[in-house]
Amino acid sequence: MTPAIVAGRAALAVLCVSLLGLLVGCQPSVVRPAADFTWCPDGREGALDYVFVSTSTTVPGNEIVQAVWEFDDGTPPAETGGVAFHRFLEAGSYSVVLTVTDRRGVAGTTTKALIAEPVAFVDPTWRLTLGYPPAVSGVVGNRSGVRLDAVTVRAKFYDFDGVRLSDGTFDVSDLEPGERARFEIDATEFQSRVFYATVEIESFQAACNAPDLSGG
Repeated sequence: MTPAIVAGRAALAVLCVSLLGLLVGCQPSVVRPAADFTWCPDGREGALDYVFVSTSTTVPGNEIVQAVWEFDDGTPPAETGGVAFHRFLEAGSYSVVLTVTDRRGVAGTTTKALIAEPVAFVDPTWRLTLGYPPAVSGVVGNRSGVRLDAVTVRAKFYDFDGVRLSDGTFDVSDLEPGERARFEIDATEFQSRVFYATVEIESFQAACNAPDLSGG
């Protein structure tokens, strides 16, 4: 092959690459939706309940029309719109995935790590005093990164045979991240028969204001 032919083929190859680049450059770029979300512990019914809120955006003149959530815990993907409530069955670390699609049919995805844990807790050193009246006392704490506006602690009192005799609650307000507060709950009935007690967090409300969609 002569040098002239080699040079000609090289020039043709450069021309083809340039034309290909020109054609590719003429194609409009697809701007995907910017998927994003926040979450908040939702202690109204369960210790490992969370509410997730999409804050996703897309190009002007369009809107997000679909949001699909994946919670990395074996449950199927949930198409619940921009707000999703989810209960984790076990504490642990989960990779939560949100995929949003806008009116053009273009999708965007984001993944965030979440550590699911009971954010309000009763210190295991609580004690039962069998005086009159019998009472439990201890410490309740906040291990989350948000303020807990309200925490309700419930104590249940039982006799020797395991029959529940009485119960009571104690409310704590404005528990800051990392803060602890003391509580004391008295048995109000059948005080002389109380043999043991249990203590648990009944509910809490986080300051990140989980939306209430109970009405629909």
